[in-house]
Amino acid sequence: MTEALKKLPENPGLAELKPQVGEKIQLELRSPVGRISSKLLGYKEGVSLMVSASANGRVPLVKEGQRLTARMITGNYIAAFSTRVMKIQNTPFTYWHLEYPQQLEVRRIRKHTRVPVNLKVSLDEYEEGSSVVGVWPCSGFCTDISLVGACVEVSSPLGNVGDRIFVTMRVSVADIDQVILAPIVIRNVNQIESEPVNVYRHGVEFLELDEDTRLILASFVYQQFLIETGSIDDLG
Repeated sequence: MTEALKKLPENPGLAELKPQVGEKIQLELRSPVGRISSKLLGYKEGVSLMVSASANGRVPLVKEGQRLTARMITGNYIAAFSTRVMKIQNTPFTYWHLEYPQQLEVRRIRKHTRVPVNLKVSLDEYEEGSSVVGVWPCSGFCTDISLVGACVEVSSPLGNVGDRIFVTMRVSVADIDQVILAPIVIRNVNQIESEPVNVYRHGVEFLELDEDTRLILASFVYQQFLIETGSIDDLG
């Protein structure tokens, strides 16, 4: 986290969060009720935000003056604010000018904050023949997740503490399916149930994630946090 973000005032404005061009913004329509996945194209402090009309190529029917609720993730913060469509531009492509927010609701999310999930995952060896435990590939369930790790439950041990494996999971971010393929290291193993069904709980840490995977993971974790805190409805 940058020093600027560490020293945010108690009631920061949008400019103090330093949002980056290309960051996702979720726009919620009040009438008709709907949700739009958009991206930040730029902003001028005190004047307006420029956002894409849609992140998936479809332009919804929105009128100038229409009120919206916007939510976005920037750095380690989630910001929510009320705005309206000031101007619709159709050339050279369709984008909107949104009213610059006067007030924001800002929440900080720590990277170790875990959120509960119920994701089916696939697990495989880090390198072929590198593990003497288990039959590969195998399946399990991820029961909670954070920006740095997860809890994975399977019917038999995946390995020993310090062993590396690969996990593949499918997640939905803003109603768009994404696949996370990540190397992980086992940090702890505990048997939580025995006969008639064995369940082994593994605490794992993500390793060496590329930029795209980190973005997908962060977006998913923040989205689940918003759902858990009631800030948005369950998108499932």
